[in-house]
Amino acid sequence: MQKKPLIRAVGISKRFGATQALSDVSFEFYDSEIFSMVGANGAGKSTFIKILCGFYPDYEGQIYINDKLVKFESPRDAYEAGIQVVHQSIEQGIVQNMSVAENLALEQIVSPEASFVYDEKKIEESAIKIAKKMGIEYLDMKANIQDIKQSEKQMITIARALAKKPKLLILDEPTSSISEKEAEVLFETLYKLKDEGVSILYISHYLHEIKKISDRVGVIRDGKFGGLLYQPLVVSKIVQAMVGDIETSISSNSEDSKDKKLIIELKDLLVEGSQTPINLKIYSSQIIGLIGLIGAGKTELAETLFGIRKPLGGEIILNGKSIVLQNIHEAIKNGIHMVPENRTVNAIIPQESIKDNIILPFLDFFSKRGVLKPDQEIEGADRMIENMGIKCENYLSSIGSLSGGNQQKVVVARWLLMSHNIVILDEPFQGVDIKSRKDINVYLRENTRDSCVLMISSDVDELMDVCDKIVVLNKGKILGEEKTSLINKDKLLSLITQE
Repeated sequence: MQKKPLIRAVGISKRFGATQALSDVSFEFYDSEIFSMVGANGAGKSTFIKILCGFYPDYEGQIYINDKLVKFESPRDAYEAGIQVVHQSIEQGIVQNMSVAENLALEQIVSPEASFVYDEKKIEESAIKIAKKMGIEYLDMKANIQDIKQSEKQMITIARALAKKPKLLILDEPTSSISEKEAEVLFETLYKLKDEGVSILYISHYLHEIKKISDRVGVIRDGKFGGLLYQPLVVSKIVQAMVGDIETSISSNSEDSKDKKLIIELKDLLVEGSQTPINLKIYSSQIIGLIGLIGAGKTELAETLFGIRKPLGGEIILNGKSIVLQNIHEAIKNGIHMVPENRTVNAIIPQESIKDNIILPFLDFFSKRGVLKPDQEIEGADRMIENMGIKCENYLSSIGSLSGGNQQKVVVARWLLMSHNIVILDEPFQGVDIKSRKDINVYLRENTRDSCVLMISSDVDELMDVCDKIVVLNKGKILGEEKTSLINKDKLLSLITQE
């Protein structure tokens, strides 16, 4: 007997003004299955998810659960029907100024059946039980959620979603802020849930994850149904279904550094949280990759170079001159630009336009005697929208209306808009599809002739695809560096995970 779908989404369409975000998209979801959804940035994945979880009640089409037609008027309706979602933006899944325990046991706290008397011990006991599912019971339950790592926040949102066994668990880019080790814990949990009969809808731009864990893959392309793929899955066929045929590798610059200008040198630089000085040289037109596990000190180094943190010792030498950075403003004046790790908190102003988000750090350049020059602003924004392939209506569109990947491209565009000595990109490809990554990489390669790039990532393949050289950082110490063309991947992974 043919298995019946748990949930059916039939002929789903959604329009935002003049933009047709989804057009007649249909998918079926079965219990005991991991169904992955892929598509380029702006293809309509997030819109489809928000319809499934009740965020957009005004859509065309039908949703059936166990062959019963349902209509969700709110996320609460979807939640009560057994649809749990962990959104791409971590900040949407946590409550600021609450403790770790309170965030984990949030449903218990806000439940109508909750006692009027706040029982801290009972909350903490419940939180530890929930945390054990994701292997994060080691967290300080009394710590404020704002004081823990981004990756730990992500694990908390996932653990909470699993606490109430869902019929359909939707995970939108769940590994974008967690380490490979934490991702493996997540995958093992998903396999167990699958065995328990849960239907899992998994969205990710990491195609190696999709290939590894998926039973089926559904494709959305330009807002329309793009096909279904089944095991055995082939990454090249997934890419082709998403965006057509593209070249995924970019030639790195293998010229000898002796023919180039030394842009920046870190000389015995000691950063916060480390006891080992860092020595590193980056030359003109070089793209250097910095890799390490979460907690290796990558972000601390980036924030020191960008004036957010003060170095504990050593020197930053820029174009042959030792500099001391008191703040971000001084870093920008010295041509040091940085794409931060967490765009939602540290990079975008959701209600403002794409143009305003792009030109934000350079208002002095776009003004004369305090009066802004709108023609130049528009020209700069339009140029970067085209160069970076940002999918939007126009430069006046709110950045909050864009997909996560297109928001990231706006943030990258901001820091490539003006000339610079070095641009630091901290996990620049979170939520960015394979074609968009190529667009960014090509632009970097073509526009760093007289400057350089420090690209920070925890993903080996991302760095090998574009960097000239990869530097391994482990517990604040550089353990090795090698030209990309000569890298032994097994040796690299060994250095990254070395205790």
